[in-house]
Amino acid sequence: MKCNISEFVVRHYLPGDEYAINDMFNEVFNQKRSIEHWYWKYRDNPYGAHFISLATDDNGTIAAHYGGYPLRLYNYISGSNPPEITTFHLGDKMTRKQFRSAGFGASSLLARTFMHFKETFARDIPFGYGFGTHHSLRFGLLFLGYADVEKVLYRRVDPKKLNIKKIGRFRELIADIKVNEVNDIDDSWTDFFYRAAPYYGCLIKRDAAYLKWRYLKRPDRKYLIIAVKNRARLVGWTVFFREVNKVVWGDAMFMQRDTDCLNSIFSYIQKHPILEGADFIECWFPNRPYWWDVRLQEIGFRAETEPNDLRLTGPIFNDQKAPEILKNNFYYTMGDSDLF
Repeated sequence: MKCNISEFVVRHYLPGDEYAINDMFNEVFNQKRSIEHWYWKYRDNPYGAHFISLATDDNGTIAAHYGGYPLRLYNYISGSNPPEITTFHLGDKMTRKQFRSAGFGASSLLARTFMHFKETFARDIPFGYGFGTHHSLRFGLLFLGYADVEKVLYRRVDPKKLNIKKIGRFRELIADIKVNEVNDIDDSWTDFFYRAAPYYGCLIKRDAAYLKWRYLKRPDRKYLIIAVKNRARLVGWTVFFREVNKVVWGDAMFMQRDTDCLNSIFSYIQKHPILEGADFIECWFPNRPYWWDVRLQEIGFRAETEPNDLRLTGPIFNDQKAPEILKNNFYYTMGDSDLF
């Protein structure tokens, strides 16, 4: 069906739009996302709500959508007291099939909703990021000012081939290492972030407010969160999720000097029901920081081709150095996406 581009209005989110947006998401991506998930993602984020641009036809039907949720990012490469900047994770980009003939390229409805988003919400934002592939990535590169940063570094290991060194267990005994499942996150996790983050270079702020929202408050998924303490002080944490025949290792943060505590984590996981019958453990971790990459290889994680050929990408709003910063310094995990 040929559409007249002049028949559409591009605007920001209005209260009540969420039901139609969620229905559209499920239609376009063939999903069953609940409205509770939408509220969690776009309304209840601790750093801000309703960063959404829409295109509607003259009947009020939503034809295109561009949305993201805000996060805080720290870049320790530039100095010991880096500024905290806001970025966006940008994932829900979509156009209904019957409206894809409205305009072409830079004049398409999706490009117009992107420009509205940029002008409305991102005037002072250096860049956004996300993980894209195939047509979506190509469209972003051609018409939305996206950068193709790098392939997602996908890793996995057969649980039977985990290399858990005995030295970790010895240290566990003499240093009073404790591994526990977590159902609450307190302010000590924020303190831990500030202690550990400088060793990672550039990363999303993983403070208590973010972690509570991201892993405890999501309504449709129960994560396994594990904390490691050394003499009652937090020295690392991880997040796992069981998905069919695999365990997904979605997030992690450790003090650099305490990465041998991963031995304790995986010794714990080997005995946990989450691993029963799993064919492999998978994760995303880039090859930075170097000390983390080395530790993952020692444990047995090997780099493989990401099954969906995903790439780290995103729009450059105001900082042309962003692709270089992300490529050289950005520590990301699957939890930094909306795919985990």
